[in-house]
Amino acid sequence: MSGMFDAKPDKAKRKIERSIKEKRAKKKSKNITIIVMVVFILLFITAMILNSGWIRRTLPVVTIEGVSFTTAEFEYFFNSQYMEYMNMLQQFQGMGGSGPDQSRPLASQIYNRETGETWADIISSFAYQRMQTLVGLYNAASEYGFELNEEHHERIRNELLMVELEAAVYDLPSADNLLQRMYGNSLNMNAFKKLMEFIATAEEYSEHIRKSFTYTDDQLDEFYAENADDLDIITYRVLTVTGDLPDQSEENYEEKLAEAVAEAQALARNIAAGITTEDEFITAALEYNENIFSNPNSTIREVQGERIEELYSAWLLNSSIRYGDVEVFDTERGAAILMFVSRNDNNYQIASMRQIVVIPETVSPEDYPDGENDPGYILALNEARINAEARAQHLYELFEAAGSTEEAMLELIEEHSEDDTTEGILFDMISKFPYQGADFRVVKVVPEVEEWLFEEERKSVDSKLIESELQGFHIVYFVEYGKVFSHIIAEDRMRTAAHNDFLDSLTVGEPVKHIAFFLVSM
Repeated sequence: MSGMFDAKPDKAKRKIERSIKEKRAKKKSKNITIIVMVVFILLFITAMILNSGWIRRTLPVVTIEGVSFTTAEFEYFFNSQYMEYMNMLQQFQGMGGSGPDQSRPLASQIYNRETGETWADIISSFAYQRMQTLVGLYNAASEYGFELNEEHHERIRNELLMVELEAAVYDLPSADNLLQRMYGNSLNMNAFKKLMEFIATAEEYSEHIRKSFTYTDDQLDEFYAENADDLDIITYRVLTVTGDLPDQSEENYEEKLAEAVAEAQALARNIAAGITTEDEFITAALEYNENIFSNPNSTIREVQGERIEELYSAWLLNSSIRYGDVEVFDTERGAAILMFVSRNDNNYQIASMRQIVVIPETVSPEDYPDGENDPGYILALNEARINAEARAQHLYELFEAAGSTEEAMLELIEEHSEDDTTEGILFDMISKFPYQGADFRVVKVVPEVEEWLFEEERKSVDSKLIESELQGFHIVYFVEYGKVFSHIIAEDRMRTAAHNDFLDSLTVGEPVKHIAFFLVSM
């Protein structure tokens, strides 16, 4: 009997142990479930935080020379460079090259199969270059103690206002939405304002440095004289003779091409032998091809020496060349006949003026059966011109009656701006040659007005009613002469060189990426 009683404790013990194991297993399973849920929640919260606008506007992803950029800030530069690149491609369509597929992420599109570079890599390199330039200038400005003045801050406020107005035009909920559509999904107006202040500080300091370079008239004269061949304005006429060139698909193409080129070169020399005046040059061009050279000015060229084709430059820039000299230059397709007209050393003062322009009413030849040859069209065109001249004469008489002063001109413009096409703004940098400087642009006016402005020493009381072929009737008031044009050109070139040397002196290290760079969308 003792055996029976001895077995019971073992059986009870096993039952207790089994129960304990089951409870432990349930508890373990429950703990695992809780851990999984906690991990999931933590991951979810982490993802939400990392993708939040606040984190993307706060956590630095790139540092350049001590200046850190957040995801939102880097994406601004990245998308700005991307838009600039795509705009450039649109402007130069047909010149070769193509951009990325705008419907797909740039990081997924290969730019160079040999190196494995993606389009995101290429645009990022542009963004880094822009950021490095700005950082170099910003740090230099900070070291110098340069700060934005009220005018600069006003420009930034106006730019922010424009963003708000544009958002309203597109019926967007806020200006933040517009910024995020353009520059990334985390930029807002506060971050944008900070960026604008950073960029403005760098760029305005750069401009401050550029303008700090000053030169005496003697220095400007010396520089211009040393570079006269590049800076002088050369005027010449050119007639290109090509002959009847064969098609590349023809048999014996090279042989036929050589014959056609030789014939064209012989013809060019024959034409040139009969040219001694500009009128003869114009006539010869018209006889060679009346469609291309129907306009007397179709053969004229006016360029700075540095932009002359290499084939012609030595002849055109030779100090012994004179007006009317003619030369023939052989080319791969035939020959070019050149006549030297003039060389201008830009040693004159630029002018400023105000004007009212009365433009004849538009008459379309399409409204007449025989187009431009229709008698009705010619009559209507003449009537439009006569009416415009009468209106211009009436305005000019009013101007004279009011004293022919600048104030009288402004009052006349204000009073008649609704009746006539007018230009009341001050044209303050008029030259004989259009020139685009780094921080200025001079303008050309129609030849008839230009001739009057520069034909003699004008005074601030001078005015005249001038008819131009291109625009109509100009009531012109001369304001004053300004700087010598050759000095303007020399100063622009010297400042640009000095400014570039300054920019080159700003050594900026390579961008350093942080672990949070994975937040950037490209």
